[in-house]
Amino acid sequence: MPGPDKSTGVSTRGSSVSKDRRQSGFGSEVKDRRTVEDRLDELLSSMLTREYLDRKITQLKEDICAENKEITDRLEGRIHDLETDNEDLRKTVESLEGEIGRLHAARGKADNKLNDLEQHGRKDSLRIMGLEDTSEKESVEECVEKIVEFVTDKLSVNLTRNDINIAHRLGNFNRAKPRSVIVKFTTRRMKHEIIRARRKLKNTRYVIFEDLTRDNQQILKDAFQLECVKNTYSVDGKLFAVLMNGRKRRLFMDTPLDTGYLMNDGNFRRY
Repeated sequence: MPGPDKSTGVSTRGSSVSKDRRQSGFGSEVKDRRTVEDRLDELLSSMLTREYLDRKITQLKEDICAENKEITDRLEGRIHDLETDNEDLRKTVESLEGEIGRLHAARGKADNKLNDLEQHGRKDSLRIMGLEDTSEKESVEECVEKIVEFVTDKLSVNLTRNDINIAHRLGNFNRAKPRSVIVKFTTRRMKHEIIRARRKLKNTRYVIFEDLTRDNQQILKDAFQLECVKNTYSVDGKLFAVLMNGRKRRLFMDTPLDTGYLMNDGNFRRY
């Protein structure tokens, strides 16, 4: 129990009670202040967090929109460039296709003219198949002599050596199969006379036909393979096909060789 102060002899009890009261009041005040500060801090933190999140979300949205716009602009620009390039390529391809078409047409015309010129150079020539062939070293004179003898005996046509310009064998010698002979006459009249007489060779081993270019031979061969074609032949280098219905068709290098085209009368003139 407190007693009197030794130096003054005054009791300190009242002073001690007063001090306790002051300390108790100060502690309560501090506690209340801390409670308010904590609440303010909590409220402020809550407010700052929402504002911060709102700002961040807004900024994020703006950043995303800006980035999307930039990407979209770049893509649209790239698409536009690609569309432009594609249009340029399309025009280039169309131009090249047109040029190729013109070149093919020009090539076709040139091939036709070359074929016609080559065929014109053969207008006085015939080929004979089945003529006796006994020697690999057969001379031109011997070949001409065999032709004169053959035409005179088998066709009853008065042919002399002077009617023949040149004659020779074609291909390599083969004892099992006579080589064909190509003969060029000095006049077309003699050629036509032999052509008219060749019907006498029916059912024999001998065959006489015009000397055609490789292209013209192929056209007649391909046409003959069609079921609608009965026969093919040539006259002075002009090509013809006779259909099963008796129709006659003039054939050219660019004539489509199919049944539908050949059977259509509208595609041809009458011969």
